[in-house]
Amino acid sequence: MELQKVKHELKMEEWRKLIYECRNSGQTIKAWCKERHICPQNYYRWQRTIWDAETQNLPEVSRHQPVIKQDETMVFAECRIPAPAPAKSTPSAAVILHLGSATLEIQNGACLETVETVLKAVKALC
Repeated sequence: MELQKVKHELKMEEWRKLIYECRNSGQTIKAWCKERHICPQNYYRWQRTIWDAETQNLPEVSRHQPVIKQDETMVFAECRIPAPAPAKSTPSAAVILHLGSATLEIQNGACLETVETVLKAVKALC
């Protein structure tokens, strides 16, 4: 039984990397999967499996509370990011945030709405 759990965890880690690669490729999921001969249904199944596993680590309270309350105001601060290093095969994160066992990486060029939503969620957890 323990061997099956280890195999599953290895498969989960492999798919975490693949999903990260896909999301940062700039391609649609369909195009990315086709290029790598991956069935899109498999991709979506593993994406859901990983999402479900990761959300199990969230405190129970955060799953039932709104991300931001009506009377709270959003505040942004300017962050200067140094010039990017020469192109690599793996994109580097502009911001890496470690919260307990969870890690949040925000890539250069991330959509402002996405960053705002993520920051609201992180604020709700803290």
